[in-house]
Amino acid sequence: CQRATGQDSTKFDERASQLTWPALLAKSINASYLCLASPGASNQTILRQILSQLDNLSPDDFVIIGWTYINRWDFFNDNKWVTIRPDSTDQLSKVYLKYMQSELWDKFETLKSMVLVSSLLRDRGIGNLITCQDTLISDSEFNTDLYITTLQKEVRNDVVWFNNTGFYDWAVGHNYPCGEENGHPLEEAHQAAFEYIRDNYDFTK
Repeated sequence: CQRATGQDSTKFDERASQLTWPALLAKSINASYLCLASPGASNQTILRQILSQLDNLSPDDFVIIGWTYINRWDFFNDNKWVTIRPDSTDQLSKVYLKYMQSELWDKFETLKSMVLVSSLLRDRGIGNLITCQDTLISDSEFNTDLYITTLQKEVRNDVVWFNNTGFYDWAVGHNYPCGEENGHPLEEAHQAAFEYIRDNYDFTK
């Protein structure tokens, strides 16, 4: 979750990179910028971050949310939140991935989170730009029970895609460099993403 506030301010969050596309977007309109993103976070983590910040937001703020892959999941275990990802190797994760994880569950839970956040921001008059890394949330071929399609309709007009895909796949498809350690798209991709958003979305509305 990233937040750009104060349209006449140039204050930036010094802890965060100033070369990500949300930071570039904030800089382009002389807005202050606060980054709350966490590497490897699940959509449940993102939801908790947004809910924790909600009372600090006002209609003067603009929120950018990058929902991640749906197959990351959080459990509260040993008095802390633990994120399970497909490459997790601890015993708890192995049990969850083998016996409980399913694409339908992941899709349903992610869409519920997205609908909740969009509704809360809309009710408070807070401008936002929502992206989604995982195109499975809009898939209409598999796991399309009525309760899924109902949620999909609710968020259909809220999500900004990069040529109908997520940022990572879009960056790879355009052959932009990615980091060797974590595979994240590097500065060239973020510059191009900023230009894409700037040219295809009215983020000032």
